[in-house]
Amino acid sequence: MRNRNEIGAIETVYDGYRFRSRLEARWAVFFKMARIRYIYEPECFRLPSGKLYLPDFYLPDVNMRTTEDKGGIYVEVKPYKPDSDELDYLFELSRITGKSVLLVEGMPICSDDYWLEGDGYYEYSWEPCDCSDEDECLCFSGGYDHRKCWDCGLIFMRCYKCRRVRVQYGTRDEPCEYCLKTTGEEWSCDGGHPSLVHAAKVARSYRFDRRG
Repeated sequence: MRNRNEIGAIETVYDGYRFRSRLEARWAVFFKMARIRYIYEPECFRLPSGKLYLPDFYLPDVNMRTTEDKGGIYVEVKPYKPDSDELDYLFELSRITGKSVLLVEGMPICSDDYWLEGDGYYEYSWEPCDCSDEDECLCFSGGYDHRKCWDCGLIFMRCYKCRRVRVQYGTRDEPCEYCLKTTGEEWSCDGGHPSLVHAAKVARSYRFDRRG
């Protein structure tokens, strides 16, 4: 079920889970420190290709481009740029579950302007994908070719009012739909929210021990 991702991986105990790699555990630290509810390896799926696939994380309270409840997203963590077969598996996972799949490469990091991104983030020059929301399946934290309606250059954002988290391409300052719908107030979601900045810094420097 796993391949290159497991070569040289260090099993790590944290938050009651035994993670297959230290990298996965660091993302768990980020989620926990940011108070983002997560489930590690939630369910194994049989993909249309016949492949058995076990997603790394499920974030039930995080959604793509909105703070409204849309069923959550799956998150796959990789230390390297995946090959085409692995990307196709993520596409299949999104198709059969009806949920967005976020791929993150490397550890959580905050750049100088406090945008939250993965180590594998690249500057890119192509135009954004013009697919509809219904056709959009895969979302990436990194500068990959977005064939099959993939998106890229995504960051985590948090609302300053309700503290809900969304994943968003583009600017740091995005409106919070949940607050607008429930209270009529306009509040912003920001990738530079102090809780996200702090969580990324803790995740990168966290010292794991045998107690987890």
